[in-house]
Amino acid sequence: MNNNNKIEEILDEMDDVLDRATRVPFSSHKSMVDADRIRELVNDVRLYMPHEFKDAKLVAFDRERILNEAKGKAETIISQAEKKAAAIVSQDAIVKEAKKKAYDILAKAQSNAKEIKKNANGYCNKIIGSTEKFFTVALQDIRKTKSSMK
Repeated sequence: MNNNNKIEEILDEMDDVLDRATRVPFSSHKSMVDADRIRELVNDVRLYMPHEFKDAKLVAFDRERILNEAKGKAETIISQAEKKAAAIVSQDAIVKEAKKKAYDILAKAQSNAKEIKKNANGYCNKIIGSTEKFFTVALQDIRKTKSSMK
C-alpha cells in the first residue's frame, strides 16, 4: 500500500472520529473529540507524508549550499586569475596576454556560476511545483471533507 492510500485511510479515520464526536450543549457548531486520537492520526499523516515534502526542505538547503559553493569557486578562480595576472608583468605582450586570460577565466567563472545557479533554481522550481501540486490536491480533499461535514 502506498503512502497516499495510507494517508487517505488516516483521513477517513479522522472523519470517523469527527462523526462520532459529542456535540457541545447549546452550541450548534462545536463538538468534543478525542484529542489524543486526533493527535495520533496527525502524527500518522506526518509519518506517511510523501518524501517530496522532505525533499523540498533539502532542496532549499542544497540550493543555498550549491550557490555558496559556486560563489566560493568563482572567488577562488578570480583570485587565482588575479595572482597569475600580477605575476606576469615582465613584457608588454605577456602582460596583455595575461590580462586577456584573466578576463577569460573571470568570464568563464561567472558563466559557470550563473549556470549552476540557473540549474539549482530550475531544480528547486521543479520540486516546489510538484509539492505545490500535491498540496493543492490535498487542500481540495480537505475542503471536500470539511464541506461534507456540514
